Amino acid sequence: MDYLKSISRVVLGKDIPSFPYNIGEKVDSFEGASIWSLHNGTKKEDGTSVSVFTFDCNKQRDRLPLAKNAFKKFRTIRHPDLLKYLDGVETETYIYIVTEYVSPLKDQLKLHEDNNLKLWGLYKVGSALKFLNNDCSIIHGNVRISSIFTNKAGEWKLAGFELLSSIKEENPVIYTYGGLVVESAKYASPEVSKNSWNVLKDQEVWVTDSWNYGTLIYEVYNGEFTSAKQLDNVESIPQAICDQYRQLVSTNPKLRLSASSFIEDGLKPGGFFQNDLVQVNLFLENMNIKEAKEKEIFFKKLNNCIGNFPEEICKYKILPELINALEYGSGGAKVLPPIIKIGNSLSSTEYEQIIVAAIVKKFAVPDRTIRLSLLENLGSFIDKLSDKIVNDQIFQHVVTGFTDTAPIIRENTVKSILLLAPKLSDRTLNNELLKYIAKLQMDDEPGIRTNTTICLGKISKHLNDSTKKRVLASAFSRSLRDPFPHARVAGLMAFSATSDYYDATECATKILPCVSLVMIDKEKSVRIQAFKTADTFIKRLEKLVESMPDTAIPDPNSTENSSSLGVASNVAGAAASVAESWAGWAVTSITKKIAGSGVEGEITAQSSINPPTPVNTPSTPTKEKMGSGYLSSNLSTKNALDQNGFEISDGWENEDDLITVENSTKKINNDEGLQSSSLRTSTSIGNKFSINAASTSMKLGGTKSHPTDGWDLDDSGWDSGNGWDDNWNGSKPSSTSSSKSSNSIQQTTITSNVLSKEEKMAELNRKREERKQRMAELREQKKKNNLLGAKKI
Repeated sequence: MDYLKSISRVVLGKDIPSFPYNIGEKVDSFEGASIWSLHNGTKKEDGTSVSVFTFDCNKQRDRLPLAKNAFKKFRTIRHPDLLKYLDGVETETYIYIVTEYVSPLKDQLKLHEDNNLKLWGLYKVGSALKFLNNDCSIIHGNVRISSIFTNKAGEWKLAGFELLSSIKEENPVIYTYGGLVVESAKYASPEVSKNSWNVLKDQEVWVTDSWNYGTLIYEVYNGEFTSAKQLDNVESIPQAICDQYRQLVSTNPKLRLSASSFIEDGLKPGGFFQNDLVQVNLFLENMNIKEAKEKEIFFKKLNNCIGNFPEEICKYKILPELINALEYGSGGAKVLPPIIKIGNSLSSTEYEQIIVAAIVKKFAVPDRTIRLSLLENLGSFIDKLSDKIVNDQIFQHVVTGFTDTAPIIRENTVKSILLLAPKLSDRTLNNELLKYIAKLQMDDEPGIRTNTTICLGKISKHLNDSTKKRVLASAFSRSLRDPFPHARVAGLMAFSATSDYYDATECATKILPCVSLVMIDKEKSVRIQAFKTADTFIKRLEKLVESMPDTAIPDPNSTENSSSLGVASNVAGAAASVAESWAGWAVTSITKKIAGSGVEGEITAQSSINPPTPVNTPSTPTKEKMGSGYLSSNLSTKNALDQNGFEISDGWENEDDLITVENSTKKINNDEGLQSSSLRTSTSIGNKFSINAASTSMKLGGTKSHPTDGWDLDDSGWDSGNGWDDNWNGSKPSSTSSSKSSNSIQQTTITSNVLSKEEKMAELNRKREERKQRMAELREQKKKNNLLGAKKI
């Protein structure tokens, strides 16, 4: 109870107001192993974990000289392998020693059975004894498991300074108070057991420490040590150290091996300290004096074997050494891969505090080897970086690689964008980054141009819609013109990968024409990919056009069209029904081809067969001769003679010619004035939508097929050779065929559209005027061509 009250006074700061540490729970596993009690503690200022050794002066008054000696030695001796002293205070009641946070070695031995870790610990204790015995002429006198502690990294630290004495002192504590140490008789060397601690005055400084070092080895591999008789059992001790172990526990002090010699034997080629863990730690501790070539070999080896090391020693021993080497340049670029590998085992908080801070600083370093290593290993740590860090601290340094003069830096910078893009802001991604990518598409290195296209294709899913529409098609089209075949293939593959981003118009008018150009590429690989890409877009188009209407022609029956077009809309409706047939396009093509020939060709051809009718005996065709299919070349009853003696009509005689159907079935003789069977659908259908055959004539009765376009006429309506047809035999055309054709068209007209009387009269008047104009044009054309005809009267 008095002890707890004393502790509470310390915690509350009554006895020691300036003590800046909080003393926490006692470590039970250490209780009774030493004159000290071990407590976990924290620093009041920042909460840092510490260990606090406490000594109750009232309860252990007889051992107070040991506690005071330990406190003194803690404050005056420093070595990496000795327990690190932080602070302490001595009062009349208690002595407090604050050290780095540690645990008893016994706890670690229960958790780990790693022989390499044990060897590394033995090396650390042997190194500390070498420093004390050889360098400082100091006897430790208390080497045992209870005097050794392990830090967070699992490294062994030597403490237990109760008997620590320099042989140069006037009254060394070990000679006087050696027997006051807990279980001193069990660990005492044979010469001390037989005599007293004063016998050490006549021995080498390391004699008793070497014996205790041997007993420590036994405890580490066999468990609890009770008496010297157990030391002969070497079954559990590694065979590699058995010889040295036997020398350490020799009963003859003069034959006993020093800790320094033990370390030297273990470090020899093939020695027991020649394992990966020991060698890695030793190299890290002496990295500053190593050559660059040695460092390169070491880091390559470390990256391969680091996965076999205990996690604690990797996180708290190896990693800090590597971070230090990275920050101060002693490790170079090769130090980064093992840092990243160890970092994968850290928590997100630890990663951000330890690794991210160091890595972000290195992105600003101009050293190309460091930057290249960061870019190559970016995938290993990009997930641990926040979007804010990437945008604010990393990207601004990464983009300098786009303009670097070293191609390898530019190339790896392009590759790094694949990893950075998901974390970039919309503004950075859609504006600043694309400017650099556009420049790299014109890079001198073909490989960089290729990778740039691939990169753009892969990050396109992160771009906004307006950027996709503005950039992608143009960028990939440019790559199809690249002289490097792989760049063209990359462009084609990028088109395929982004096919869903384009609408029907872009696919049909921009992309497919570009792709079709490389279908005949000189490189087979390009051609193959071009056809695959074209197939992708054709299938894409097939999907897109499924929703398109069947036709863009207005519905003739709609009220809107009727009101706006009047009578002409009715005519257009009839024409639409004709256009729906597959033959519609052919009729249009034919009429355009023969439009220039006019009625003149018809009259001329007919006159070459039948002489013209004398002026005093005009031939007046009847209604029967003017069927519905014969609307362009019959002469009116109001005949007049042109300058060559031909009769010229100024129009239609009566309105019934437009709708009369029965007359078209009668036989019409060629010598009665029938010149051709006209397809002038515009007369019978209307004047708004016309296939204008009114001024042309179609030759009937021939047997020879015409050229592929259906027509081979010169401007005057003549065949370039011997007239319409070289094989035409002058036989009369079949009136039945003409009549049926005319009847078919006229019947369609009457069925689809019956005009009123006033409308028919207006239509006849319009046709008369058109007829006059056409006949006038024919006369002028005859004058120019000097065609042969009937003799002018």
